[in-house]
Amino acid sequence: MALLTRIKTSLTIPAQRRVAGLLDGAYASIHAGRSLDFADLRAYVPGDDVKDIDWNATARGDEVLVKRYVGDRKHTIMVVVDTGREMAGTAAIAPTRLPGEGAHAWTGASARAVAAPGNDSREKATTRSGTSESVAPVPMVSESVAPVPMVSESVADVAITVAGLLGWLAVGHGDYASIASMGADGPFLPRPTLRETELERMLVAVQESSTPESPPARFDELVRTMIAATRRRTVMFLVTADVMPGHAALASMRRLAAQHQLVHIAIGELDPGAAARAGRELRDVDSGLGLPSFVGHDDVLAREFARQAERRHAERARALEQIGVPHAEISPDDVVITQVLSVLERMRHVSTR
Repeated sequence: MALLTRIKTSLTIPAQRRVAGLLDGAYASIHAGRSLDFADLRAYVPGDDVKDIDWNATARGDEVLVKRYVGDRKHTIMVVVDTGREMAGTAAIAPTRLPGEGAHAWTGASARAVAAPGNDSREKATTRSGTSESVAPVPMVSESVAPVPMVSESVADVAITVAGLLGWLAVGHGDYASIASMGADGPFLPRPTLRETELERMLVAVQESSTPESPPARFDELVRTMIAATRRRTVMFLVTADVMPGHAALASMRRLAAQHQLVHIAIGELDPGAAARAGRELRDVDSGLGLPSFVGHDDVLAREFARQAERRHAERARALEQIGVPHAEISPDDVVITQVLSVLERMRHVSTR
């Protein structure tokens, strides 16, 4: 269980103490209805359902008795990840050198190849300026230089951390959890589970559907599928890249919000200017064309990128608020687990108002 283990080991002792306080009331109470587990009998009182009367026990005694059941209070937590080639892009890069190291050599979370001796030692990441579409980094390491630790995460890495943490918290709380995604053959809708081994299988499916060779994301289709596939009321998290949902997706999300407790989580995108300033070669996810190196030193482009990102975030927030969907943005440059716990904390305050 490599993916889930990586997530669990990322929780430090202070974070685990905070998690323990978030488990109770972290989301609104949604029950599955009356259970079939019998508890006991009690005397009938006006207002009790006639169907609950135990006629055999009543016939043996001198008063009308009704059955009581143990209530099923397990939640169903469903994390829906919008997979596709866009999720393979680099979400954050932060190279760190060891003391005394002067050469450039990097390793990344999405490493796929190592250059032969004499090749350029710069890591190649792929992104699309102004959008969330990007391709994971390919480290290029010189033979004469030992690798230097580097924080480098793809959008899929962040999504897996978010989904894995939510699923693990749910299972640890005794609730059912499921992580749905869109694979090459269509939607992957696993049955909700109480087992960590099943969660690992779901996370692997997200990883395998978020490679540079994967088809483009099909968020509209995924959301429409969730409407028909999830009849039981759930707590549902939609995890996407930093994109603006279209009109069709917003309409489908409105229907989901009427049926479930819905939360939208968007993962922030890589600033191509910052990547260029770090000496990274950027390429477009679709065309494979490289981004000019001057992008990292053009203040006008940097301001325009920031303006477009701010505008997109504001439009998305306004659209989601109009359909009554709570939302959050996860910045890959910060501790992802802390941000997810912050989202749960806000949900707890909302549900206890």
